[in-house]
Amino acid sequence: MRFLANGPDLPDELLVARDEGRVLFFCGAGVSRARAGLPGFLGLAERVLSELRALPDSPAHKLVDIAKRLEKERIRGVGGILAADRVFGLLERDFALTDIELAVGQALRPADDADLDAHRTLLELSRGPDGQTQIVTTNFDLLFEAAAPKLTRWTPRELPDLRRNERFAGIVHLHGMFDDAYTRPVGGNLVLSSAEFGRAYLAEGWATAFIREAIARYLIVFVGYTADDPPVQYLLEALHRTAEHSSHDLYAFQEGREDEAKTLWRHKGVTAIPYAPDKDHQALWETLAAWSDRARDPEKWRNRLIVRALSGPEGMAPHERGQVVHLAGTPDGARGLAEAKKTIPATWLCAFDPTIRYGTPGQVELFKPGSLSVDPFALYAIDSDPSYCQGTIPRSIRPPMADTTHADATDAVSKT
Repeated sequence: MRFLANGPDLPDELLVARDEGRVLFFCGAGVSRARAGLPGFLGLAERVLSELRALPDSPAHKLVDIAKRLEKERIRGVGGILAADRVFGLLERDFALTDIELAVGQALRPADDADLDAHRTLLELSRGPDGQTQIVTTNFDLLFEAAAPKLTRWTPRELPDLRRNERFAGIVHLHGMFDDAYTRPVGGNLVLSSAEFGRAYLAEGWATAFIREAIARYLIVFVGYTADDPPVQYLLEALHRTAEHSSHDLYAFQEGREDEAKTLWRHKGVTAIPYAPDKDHQALWETLAAWSDRARDPEKWRNRLIVRALSGPEGMAPHERGQVVHLAGTPDGARGLAEAKKTIPATWLCAFDPTIRYGTPGQVELFKPGSLSVDPFALYAIDSDPSYCQGTIPRSIRPPMADTTHADATDAVSKT
């Protein structure tokens, strides 16, 4: 289902699971970069090199320069080539760990007026039916805390034990976090270098253990990551060694064409949710904002949609018709439609039934009385139908049942 015409298509099972409190969001650097303007992993490495005044011919500096050039020449569908954790591993050879951590803190210190809308949106989506907010981040910054100061903080030294209690309340900083002054980490070392990633996911494995238990209990959604980010690489590689999971358990928002986005994540066992690329990831954040509005009061959202549906499917956009079809396909939505004070028009059966949506264009009084020629696909297509935005669909990809006569279509509606 899409909240926006050009937004990502959210799986129905994900929408339902979120309403039931069975979704856990994992938030990466892209969340803090979206509105607050903090750097990503590679950008962080650049700032730290500058803060430490690393020599231009140092291995770490050379590695960052190469990474920047490769970023400009990225191969479509391949993702990044150089993992930024290698840079911090090289830095540890030349600088004291405390100096590196201090430089990282200075690079991540947000402005006093930092925009926290992205963090508020995800906090809203992470609130369960019991009113408790539970969210996981691999970021070291405290922007989630700034958006919700009263939430409990969890650090690597004290992670929630999901084996004892399936639900927890608060913000899990899986890779560590800074103190309020951004001068030193609290609750354990920051997971920055290859050595620290290895310790967290392999040698000691506390991060792997937490994620394994989380996947057993929740649908995991990655937001603000790319497929080649070090946290994702280590996390999923460790899980492949220790646990079985289905791609239906793991989702990731990924900008780009659908085929490329899915290719980047498929071999990692993750279902990609593609969205249109643009400078500010507008399609993603507007969709998440609309989803959070629905999450704030699902019943109110359903009632507003039912009111809009009273005018019939013909006057709605394909993604709006898709929302009504989604509604009718969920227990709460079907109940809301059945108990509504006013009944939606019977023509919605034409949008619900693919036999009718893909019907042969022609003179069809059933679809639009008084018309001479009607293409039912143009009137009743939903956003998940192939080529819906063109208003028609190539004959070669119509489903077999679509080659039905209008009499057959009418009979299908009457039976429904």
